[in-house]
Amino acid sequence: MRTLTLLAIIALSLSVRLFADEEVVLLSPFVVASATDKGYPPITVKKTGDYLLLDIQLTNDTRDPEKRRAEVYDTIKSILQASTDIPKMEISTAEMVLNAQNYQVRLQDAQAKADTSTVELYLKHPLTASDDVGALTNRLRQFAQRIKIVGRTEVFAGEIGISVKNPERFRYEVISKVAEDVKKMKELFGDSFEIVVKGLDQRLKWQRSSISELEFYIPYSYEVFPVKGSKMLMNDKG
Repeated sequence: MRTLTLLAIIALSLSVRLFADEEVVLLSPFVVASATDKGYPPITVKKTGDYLLLDIQLTNDTRDPEKRRAEVYDTIKSILQASTDIPKMEISTAEMVLNAQNYQVRLQDAQAKADTSTVELYLKHPLTASDDVGALTNRLRQFAQRIKIVGRTEVFAGEIGISVKNPERFRYEVISKVAEDVKKMKELFGDSFEIVVKGLDQRLKWQRSSISELEFYIPYSYEVFPVKGSKMLMNDKG
């Protein structure tokens, strides 16, 4: 197997993708946020990804275009056939989930080499909070190593990622957590102060916080004002 260039590996690993069915794929390394991170609010909601996945790239440089396509598609068929041995496993592209009847996906021409076609696939497995992520990661990588290639097709494995379907479904859970925090602050400050929350109309955001989890948040802010006519404000005026 020929070596994938460092540039191609970086292109595979540092990315966030949006599937056609509103499924977000995160392949970038996870980040642990700190209190000094700008735009990162104190209230977040942590969720396990819906899928653990391995990003792979199939490449074929057979000179004849029709033969090249056939070799790639036959390799995809072998991947689909082998995946039936792992319950619930899915093979997909960014546009669709593949199956035995629908696998002839659109191939891309490699920019760095003539007469070469590539396609990016995801080996996906449903993920729950109780899963052994290490064991599942090994299963995906071992599966990629055992892929039966056809002709001059090559398989290059990228990074382990996670995906979540319809992330906006967590929007009001995040807002609810913010409201709980503001309620506690009002209890601490008392009736002499008013707390105004800003930014809840912004889009939900997320980042990968561990190998299997994401944090969802809205970059809100708030201000605390003394209530007009309150005893505290009157005392300040002397």
